[in-house]
Amino acid sequence: MNDSKFLKIAIVILLIINISTLAFFSFRPHGPRPPHPGMGPGRGPFEFLVRELKMTDEQKSKYETLRDQHHEAVESLREQSHDMHNAFFDLIKAEPIDSVRVKNLADSISENQKQIELITFYHFKEVRSICTPEQQKRFDVIIDDALRMLQPPHRPE
Repeated sequence: MNDSKFLKIAIVILLIINISTLAFFSFRPHGPRPPHPGMGPGRGPFEFLVRELKMTDEQKSKYETLRDQHHEAVESLREQSHDMHNAFFDLIKAEPIDSVRVKNLADSISENQKQIELITFYHFKEVRSICTPEQQKRFDVIIDDALRMLQPPHRPE
């Protein structure tokens, strides 16, 4: 096969791939992703776990206290994270770039996220501890769904 014929075939294949890609993105539904099956108005991880585990009023009350403590601790860290991210990306404007400051801020952001993860881990460990053995089995099955509800929606770039 000569080079000219090969190039024409390659161009046609690339053209088909490009058209297919454009069609895929043009015809898919726009807007936010559909909610998780357990989500909806008033259906965050708290309500999801209470419903799925069939918690008693006493368990629900304990869980509510744990949830409020978790929220308070994590919210404070998220605010710090926001401030650190702003400071971090403000360093882009600096001439010359202070690589030590960049590394220190990146480490601080990483440590902050680590704290959020640890607080969340131990929070759900405590929630599991207020469950009966039967509820703990169910908890172990559905915890991934509850954790996905806590994550912010994925934004395509």
